[in-house]
Amino acid sequence: MRTHLILMAAAMFVILLNGCAGTTPIKNLALPPVSIIEGNITQLDDSGFDLMDDNDSIYVRAELLENIKLKFSVGEKVKVYGNLQSGKKKIFDGYVIKKSTGEQIIVSNPSPHFGFILQTSFK
Repeated sequence: MRTHLILMAAAMFVILLNGCAGTTPIKNLALPPVSIIEGNITQLDDSGFDLMDDNDSIYVRAELLENIKLKFSVGEKVKVYGNLQSGKKKIFDGYVIKKSTGEQIIVSNPSPHFGFILQTSFK
């Protein structure tokens, strides 16, 4: 029984990693797998930003700790590791944001999904 649980956990981990292996076009995002999206920032606010790839756009929620502001600019290209949220409004909950300079910003309060797995860099 214990071996069966370990094998199931390992299989789920591999499936999760395979789901995050490449960048997903925004128009192809689906629930739940954790995904990586990439594009240019088109609009910023205190809670996140609008991100546009070649064909579509989405709001990326990226709330940092109190009194810390997002240090991005409109037009900047970023990759975001996160999860599409369910609901009527299309929102991507960002866990880790990677700037084109290589700097990574870990969002302080991601939704309780599998965001904890990625605490190091992603490509």
